[in-house]
Amino acid sequence: MRNIDWREAVHIFRSASVSNLAFGIFLFGADIILRALRWRAILAFRTPVTVAMSLQALLAGYAVNSILPARLGEIFRAHYLGRQASVSRSATLASIVVERLLDLIAVVASLAIGLALAGGEDSASHRNLLAGAATALLAVLVFVFAVWLLSRRSCREVLLTSLSHLPWGVAIARRLGVMMFDFVLTLQVLRTRNFVVSVLLTLPIWTIEALAMWEVCQSIDISLGIAGIMSLMGGACLSTLMPTAPGYLGSYQMAFVIVLGQFGVGTTSAVVAATAVQVYLIGTYTLVGLAIISITALSAALKAEQADRG
Repeated sequence: MRNIDWREAVHIFRSASVSNLAFGIFLFGADIILRALRWRAILAFRTPVTVAMSLQALLAGYAVNSILPARLGEIFRAHYLGRQASVSRSATLASIVVERLLDLIAVVASLAIGLALAGGEDSASHRNLLAGAATALLAVLVFVFAVWLLSRRSCREVLLTSLSHLPWGVAIARRLGVMMFDFVLTLQVLRTRNFVVSVLLTLPIWTIEALAMWEVCQSIDISLGIAGIMSLMGGACLSTLMPTAPGYLGSYQMAFVIVLGQFGVGTTSAVVAATAVQVYLIGTYTLVGLAIISITALSAALKAEQADRG
């Protein structure tokens, strides 16, 4: 923050191209619709859910992610969909784990490929970013292996048997048994055609999101090639996949500064670009999600009031 020229930042922000921003918002909306389709494909392994319902729950979860820390929106959307569509919360959480798995692979691959294609302005920072990408890739492989193990029913049985040997373990195992059954059963989507559909949807999802971010950068005269936008997508989105402050504040700006610094973009412009993405892309659909939550809550309250009167 000490390296930011605040007057310049305000000037850059105010002079952003409206047409680029508008097209970026449109692209980000298309990206969210594709994400809703992918989530529906994963959920369809267990229960049919309409695209409208998966989109509604997805936007509601994104809104909560933006206003609360630590990605609590993921838990909220599992609860929201479970309440609205009568779907098991544990099954919904498992479907979100599969989603995060696909996204994690995509952003790490994007960061690694982008950095490999780019020379970088600062060789030390470039090496650190490559080391970070390699570490993240290793973490992804461990995560994939863990999810694959969990998708096997035998692992669930071993875990429940182990719990039963602990104090009050029998009661805990009995209580968790149904929940774990739903969770593990949904993870078995990894072995089905539904997962193949989800994988095929992941590429256009991240391509469109990259184009939306590119449009925002273009709006403030930051021109990036393929290596630049892939590195930025990987670094910025990787910073949102882990628990962060509300609205990804701080970590998102840091990711933009570090990555864009490899392509000769100054700190002030990088911070403005990150903030523009947060305000115009994430912010627009956060408002939509909050509106959905408010309307749903109001509708439920009216129905409860009518039931009391009846």
